[in-house]
Amino acid sequence: MSQENVEVVKAAHPPSGAELTRLFAEDSGAPGRLEAIAPLFHAEFGFRAHAAGEPTTGSGLQELVEAWRDWTQPFETWRTEVERFVALDEDRVLVLIRDHVRPRGAGAEIESLGCSLWRLRDGKVARIDFYPTRSEGLKAAGLTE
Repeated sequence: MSQENVEVVKAAHPPSGAELTRLFAEDSGAPGRLEAIAPLFHAEFGFRAHAAGEPTTGSGLQELVEAWRDWTQPFETWRTEVERFVALDEDRVLVLIRDHVRPRGAGAEIESLGCSLWRLRDGKVARIDFYPTRSEGLKAAGLTE
């Protein structure tokens, strides 16, 4: 079952190298993409972004898209590369990513290593936890670097 879960997460995750500021823009065609991936998500889907300050939480795909619009707003570009999908157990998949962001008005790009922990229920994505640092995500998954 864990490899099947990895395939579900791969299908639901934005493609590696995707420019997230464009992908989640208001005029990007996001509703069509949401409709295409909606069957991969559990009816009780929820998410949490573990960032500095108060974490962002929400439920449903539309709230996830709105949260990504908020997160990407301060950036001119935000490109995410998937390094690896890791099946942890019967219902969890860890996605290791490398982000490349350029804040608005800045000339230089900033690179960071993060990850997301996906939980599946009944073969569908039930929850995603986003971690801004690799170490936080690995710790949450019960792993070490």
